[in-house]
Amino acid sequence: MNAPSRILVVFYSRSETTAELAGRLAAELEGDYERLREVELRRRAGPLGFLLSILDVVRRRPAHLLPMTHAPADYDVVLIGTPVWAARASAPVATWLSLHWDQMRTVAFFCTMGARGSEDAFEQMTQLARRAPIATCAVSAQDMRTDAVVEKVSRFVQAIKEALAARERETAAR
Repeated sequence: MNAPSRILVVFYSRSETTAELAGRLAAELEGDYERLREVELRRRAGPLGFLLSILDVVRRRPAHLLPMTHAPADYDVVLIGTPVWAARASAPVATWLSLHWDQMRTVAFFCTMGARGSEDAFEQMTQLARRAPIATCAVSAQDMRTDAVVEKVSRFVQAIKEALAARERETAAR
């Protein structure tokens, strides 16, 4: 019998919305959970921090991240979560992906957003990760206030489990 798939949920959250979603996913998938943290903890706080965040993604400025405690290479799949800023992944997530793309076997992406921009953010994340995700999940602020988030999370979790099961069957067939 094979060992259960090891799953890591890596995310950045400025307003705690993405953190809430990441926590749900880690619990549903029984995975480890790690928040990306910046050296300057207060840089993105408040209205001015929001504006600086938008400028960082538009100007493609890298974030200065603290080291992580989990190694992405130790996991079968890494879920990467970001808020969407100006139709892009947050600067911390974009920076992390550009630094760690070669340490991941399989990825899945999730995002939180005001209303739109997930397609562009996921495309950017795919390019930075240098691989296509096995699943994606985009959750709007409206979804977070309704039962829509439950359905979206359920579909995302199921897609990840199915992809991992298919890989396990392929490995067993060899």
